[in-house]
Amino acid sequence: MTSSEYFYEGTPYSLDGNYGNFIGYRLPVSQIGTSLRPDTAAQIVEATNILNQGFKQIEVGAINSQILDQIPKQHFKEINRLTKLTGAKASLHAPIQDIEASGILGEGGGGGRFSELNREIVERKLKDTIDKAHEMNPDIATPVTIHSANMAGTQYIRGDVEKGEEKFKEHELVAVNQETGEVNRVFREELRAYPEAIATTGKPRKYSPSEQLETANNSQWINRVNELASFKKTTDEIISGFSSQPVIVNAIAREKTGEPVNLSREEANYVNQQISKADIFLQNTETSFRAMFEQAYKYSDDNTKKELKKLAEDWTKNISNYRSEDFAKNFIGKPLSAQAEMVQLRSNILDHALVKLDQIYDDPTNKRKSPQVFKPVEEFAMEKSAETFANVALHSYNKYHDKAPIVSIENLYTGMAFSKPEEFKKLVHTARDKFVEKAVKSGMNESEARRAAEQVIGVTWDVGHLNMLRKQGFKEEDLIEATKLLGKDIKHVHLTDNFGYNDSHLAPGMGNVPIKKHLEALEKAGVLGKNSDTMVINEIGGFINQFKQSPFPYMLEAFGAPVSVGGGYWNQAVWNTSGGYQQFPSALFPDYHFQNYGGLGFSSVPRELGGQMSSERSRFSGAQNS
Repeated sequence: MTSSEYFYEGTPYSLDGNYGNFIGYRLPVSQIGTSLRPDTAAQIVEATNILNQGFKQIEVGAINSQILDQIPKQHFKEINRLTKLTGAKASLHAPIQDIEASGILGEGGGGGRFSELNREIVERKLKDTIDKAHEMNPDIATPVTIHSANMAGTQYIRGDVEKGEEKFKEHELVAVNQETGEVNRVFREELRAYPEAIATTGKPRKYSPSEQLETANNSQWINRVNELASFKKTTDEIISGFSSQPVIVNAIAREKTGEPVNLSREEANYVNQQISKADIFLQNTETSFRAMFEQAYKYSDDNTKKELKKLAEDWTKNISNYRSEDFAKNFIGKPLSAQAEMVQLRSNILDHALVKLDQIYDDPTNKRKSPQVFKPVEEFAMEKSAETFANVALHSYNKYHDKAPIVSIENLYTGMAFSKPEEFKKLVHTARDKFVEKAVKSGMNESEARRAAEQVIGVTWDVGHLNMLRKQGFKEEDLIEATKLLGKDIKHVHLTDNFGYNDSHLAPGMGNVPIKKHLEALEKAGVLGKNSDTMVINEIGGFINQFKQSPFPYMLEAFGAPVSVGGGYWNQAVWNTSGGYQQFPSALFPDYHFQNYGGLGFSSVPRELGGQMSSERSRFSGAQNS
């Protein structure tokens, strides 16, 4: 039987250091790590298996909080002892599926709802994860990888920069209704025949997702204004009808001439009913105005808020004598004409406020935006997520100081929130700023707080996730540029290969991720290198699941790991890992090999005595004990 792993591929130089599937960047065996299976709580078993293969770095993790909670705390201490015995290092990956730092939880694909309670629960879960990381590594600052988001976000395609387009051009935008917290609006680039487009170009034009979002906010505000105007119109009709009733007109006329009014019981009851009816409608209109003003103030920019403050002061001053709670009291003993005048004055004050509120947003000279009720999910989640990360990091630092586990925020692939490198970097720095603000309030020196923030808040840089920008038209140089952008913030590295379309989790060198260039950029940034202790974790679960074998030999070859101090690299081996055993996975030395051929050494010793063979029968003789 022949096997292609023995085929000699040929080389111009017999000691060529680049022979084989070498990616062009060397990592020593001590810096080649991998993640454990996240779908099981038996992380000790997984760690033992991976360390037995030769890995020196492992990443413990769980697919969700339930599995993480099923790992006994003693297991984290045992993993610590295991890594010390083997000279290895361990990091921790926080749960993936049910952790969203912003507090927006729900179905994927743009669904979900924000809840402050959800955010607080996630924060507590992450603090617990930090404590477990310290149990696992009490002597070092352990990176704890946390996904930046677990929800859909803005999708980008590569724009034509030469035509003046942004490199990251919006293709699809997910928005949050800030009033309800619901994430249920998706805006896409669409061809629209709006009057402005037809008047300018004579044909429909494409409107970007941001323009569509602004249209939605304008429509929402206009509908709110029209709804209130309609309600006010009904109120005015009731007041007008009240003032024009013959019994009221005659009574007011007699008041003015000094004649006694002398209303009958039925007429007096009717007049009181009409006044109460007008009061109720005015109350409802005022309530709607107050709610509308609140929405405007909450979701407008600072300059607009200044104008709204002036309106609020004017409104409060004018309405103070006509508030609903004092209105009936002021009516007692008043002539009917005075009561009618008070109703009309109260209505006029409301009219003035409504007109002023509409003018603030409808003035063409200032071009103010309508209240931003709908907001891009990244903008909405930025403050919420940063708050969570800052609080978790502060918990870590206050409790463990220089040995504090690191809140290492991981970038996600395109289609998820914060997938744009600039937005992702902003999230990390916003979290650090919040950390500093909170630490200073608690009494820490600002310079010390800044140093601590940079120590405990950083980035897990996943080059496989980044590579999926390729399917949106981005180029290799765009990916390397992103790595350079985040370089100084990176504290942990995830390596995985794919072809830019799916998060395939192949071993390095098996896809088109430019791993060599990424690692070189990281070395220039000081993240990697001879004196670096940054952990490099290879997430290669997809390869293991499909081919049922250890990826370690392929990784030794891909990284050209040294065989020994004296020289020689694993990629120079004559056998080629891309041959036989990858294509036809099978056991290299099955049990029967040792049974049939020699059975030397400990190969036939039972497993309970340190051998390889499992016992096929009981070790007892079968004789009775008595």
